[in-house]
Amino acid sequence: MSSLTSALENDTPCMTCGFELWEPIATSTHGKLGLYNDDRFPGRCILAFPQHADSLESLPMDSMMGFLRDIQIAMKAIRLATGARRVNVSILGNRDPHLHAHLVPRWPDREEFPDCSPWNDQRDKGRLPAHRVRDLKADILATMRGIDTRTARFAMPSPMFEA
Repeated sequence: MSSLTSALENDTPCMTCGFELWEPIATSTHGKLGLYNDDRFPGRCILAFPQHADSLESLPMDSMMGFLRDIQIAMKAIRLATGARRVNVSILGNRDPHLHAHLVPRWPDREEFPDCSPWNDQRDKGRLPAHRVRDLKADILATMRGIDTRTARFAMPSPMFEA
């Protein structure tokens, strides 16, 4: 995989379907990571496949494995940067026809509705303050750069998110 590139604030939407990230953080060969601004789950992110694809099954095997590896690395970075106990992953595709994964940090012992997905959470969804968004993005990016990708479970020939 290629080196991690810090994403531009004006990340362009997919030319095929128009899908775009809320708050871009970083880009690699197999993914574009962005913060999904949701104050109920600080650090919630979306990892989108960088080219248009409808589903995992439509990808060549090496691209699918690269995307899954990016998910794993992003999960670890989000968990470490936010202090979450775990990070849930959802790949749905029901509403947006662009391959992407929702990465949701969870704190089951602190949440009012620990068994609910973000889509079923009964709390009102709000936006995080601008300074919190900036700090989360910086913390996640810095943490990703510090992860030793050679120890990732889906080891690929070249590392992702290298400094």
